Amino acid sequence: EESCESGALASLNKMPRPSGFGAALDELMGKERDVPVDQRVNRVMKFTDDEIDKYWLCGLSPYLLFKNTKSDMGQWDKIQDEKCKEEWDALPQEKKDEYGYEYDLMVLLERMVGDLDKTISRNKDKLMQDNQYGKIQLSKETLAQVESLNAQIKDLQAKSQEAGESGDVDASMAMVKQCEELKAKVDVLENPTFPGKEKVMDVCEICCNFMSNTDSDIRKSEHLAGKQHMGWDAIRIRLSELKAMREGAGPPRKTAAEGGGGGGGGGG
Repeated sequence: EESCESGALASLNKMPRPSGFGAALDELMGKERDVPVDQRVNRVMKFTDDEIDKYWLCGLSPYLLFKNTKSDMGQWDKIQDEKCKEEWDALPQEKKDEYGYEYDLMVLLERMVGDLDKTISRNKDKLMQDNQYGKIQLSKETLAQVESLNAQIKDLQAKSQEAGESGDVDASMAMVKQCEELKAKVDVLENPTFPGKEKVMDVCEICCNFMSNTDSDIRKSEHLAGKQHMGWDAIRIRLSELKAMREGAGPPRKTAAEGGGGGGGGGG
């Protein structure tokens, strides 16, 4: 039966179509009906179309910010159309509010920033547990010096006790003083005022990247100019702007009966 049905369909496709059939389809669906939407040249798009990137219309599409970074959000097939952007920008704010696109963007950015801030907090806790966050990571040379001084202190303490027990109070007190001086040196080594090459780890409050006080100026500049840092900085700024709308109430949910709402933005 399947082969007969396939044969019938094939024959039907080969049958000549009535005169004017293609023209009627052109009239109904447009001449570019078989062309992918983003490749059509004659179609006039509207900002409410499902294919349009609603996040981008509202000033920032996170899907575009993090391409090829560790924060890449995956495939994004929405269209960024300049004429649609102009159409959107020309709307009065009360009209924009009806579509709810800005609300959808705010919800997405809030979720993203909330998740990232949790990761930043976890990473800081981990550094603290590893005795790295807020403390100095001593170099091998410094650790060797500290170990040597502690050994000297231990030896002097034992000798001071022996001298005291034998009645040589002056010698005992002199060695106690030496111990205190050596302990001061250890404290300076373990807590340098100017770390120099000693390493202090931290986590960037904007993008969650790990940083170190030993990073070169070039490395610091690359961090600040990187897609990861700049993207998260832009997200935080845009989120603050959205939350400040309507005297801190933020943008409203969709109220328009038509226009696709935030669904056209990609399920924010």
